[in-house]
Amino acid sequence: MKRIFLIAALCLFVWSFTKITIAGAIYGYVYDTNNKGLSNVVISIKGGDKMYTEKTADNGQYTLSLGAGTHSIIYEKEGYQTQIIDIGLRKDESKYVEMVIMVVMVPENIPTKTTPE
Repeated sequence: MKRIFLIAALCLFVWSFTKITIAGAIYGYVYDTNNKGLSNVVISIKGGDKMYTEKTADNGQYTLSLGAGTHSIIYEKEGYQTQIIDIGLRKDESKYVEMVIMVVMVPENIPTKTTPE
């Protein structure tokens, strides 16, 4: 009987901790300048000492569960200019992030590997 009570208490603790730390969600799409959804865009959010990352789906869609507060969202994809958006999120809020458009880098600005001569 004590085991059942202990397991139930542990499950309740884990569930309540998850509800507190994941307070809300953001969602949206990432497109290129031709309004085509970009897949595999790396989305990073730094929260305190932790870094959260996610990638967009084939159509550019993403959803992230975050804690309440202000977050800097970083969108990165090789060959494209990095985008950074600051967003505030309240507890139990789901927020749509306006369409993010990634711009292709101009060739002279793309870092290239050089081989020694």
